[in-house]
Amino acid sequence: MIVRKLAPAEYYRAHLVQAVAFEGNSEYQKEKEEAEKQPPAADKDNWMWGAFSEDETALYGCMSIRRYRCNFEGREALMGGVGGVSTLPQYRRSGAIRACIGAALQDMYEKEFSLSFLYPFSTQYYRKFGYEVGAENRVWTVPLQDMKTMDVGGRIEQLLPGESTQPLLEIYRQFYKDYNLAAVREIYEEELEKTNLLNQQRYIYLWKDETGAARGFMICRKQREAEGVIMDCTNGFALRNGLLFLDVRALQGLLYFVKQAFSADYEKIRFSVPGSLSVTSLVGENNTAKCQVLFNGMARVVRVEDVLSVCRCRGSGTVRIRVLDEMLPQNNAVWELTFAPGRENRVEKTEAAADVTMPINEFSALICGARGAEDIPWMPRIKVHTPQAPLEQVFYRKKCYIMDLF
Repeated sequence: MIVRKLAPAEYYRAHLVQAVAFEGNSEYQKEKEEAEKQPPAADKDNWMWGAFSEDETALYGCMSIRRYRCNFEGREALMGGVGGVSTLPQYRRSGAIRACIGAALQDMYEKEFSLSFLYPFSTQYYRKFGYEVGAENRVWTVPLQDMKTMDVGGRIEQLLPGESTQPLLEIYRQFYKDYNLAAVREIYEEELEKTNLLNQQRYIYLWKDETGAARGFMICRKQREAEGVIMDCTNGFALRNGLLFLDVRALQGLLYFVKQAFSADYEKIRFSVPGSLSVTSLVGENNTAKCQVLFNGMARVVRVEDVLSVCRCRGSGTVRIRVLDEMLPQNNAVWELTFAPGRENRVEKTEAAADVTMPINEFSALICGARGAEDIPWMPRIKVHTPQAPLEQVFYRKKCYIMDLF
């Protein structure tokens, strides 16, 4: 088996594998002919890995990596977004994807990516490669008639096709500035720049305060379901909708608008918020509201030393962490982390005994803040050797969430 990056002129081969694997449509012959005439330009932020037969006549499986800049502990870090993981049915269970992921992780390590992220079809499958379930995503479905809204002032403006989406970007940046893993964006959403939302019956509304500053927005579409007519503001692969707000007043302003303007046309509103944010007191009658807890993808640390060097610790102390990483042996070591207020973390490999031993999966969830030291007793693969070690000063729950889909 040969594992390598695909040249842009070969992408049509990967698209065929993905179409078969996901039972989607394909313009294989057309793409092939176009690639032969004029190969697509290389994209420095996106590339594909493939597992081929020895003579390269057959592409067994493939996956894509997208380069992201993301927030991590108040700084920027590089993150590799994994997508399009697919294998032709006749080559499944051949090790093609393991080989691709292994090569991609090694490449990310060498390119100094700190993190990687993906949205799994199976969490158990991707745990084999060091990924672990991320933070919680809470999806609220709330009957409009039961919402106890109040007029908090401000005003609503509709954003129409062709108008600037800069207000959405500014709200996004402010909302997610302290969230680990959140992508650093230059535009709010590329899809919004290219799509006439009115043709999809999707609508954007801004809530502005008395100064005219945009403080919240919603992107919505009507969904008819068994439980009623729903104003869907959730962000998903099918439709990139959303609801973001910079403070409680902005959320109240949006919910007041929804109830006043749409109660005759909709029965419920659906929106999602990061698990670290509680809106329980704002949805009205909690007995009729529904809150579904989902997981915000899976995260993986690529370079242990790098994330330990910048992680925000509480107080001062030293802890020695043994990390076990089957896919990236460079991470296999006892890492001694020394931290103190006002000083850069000191991280070095040591031969000293570890205070704690953990697989890269658990380490990733803990260092990103999706889990905290209080969760360690419920993570049986973690072995604590020094009970008095200051684990709670290093591993504690933080804001952790990513909206980008790939």
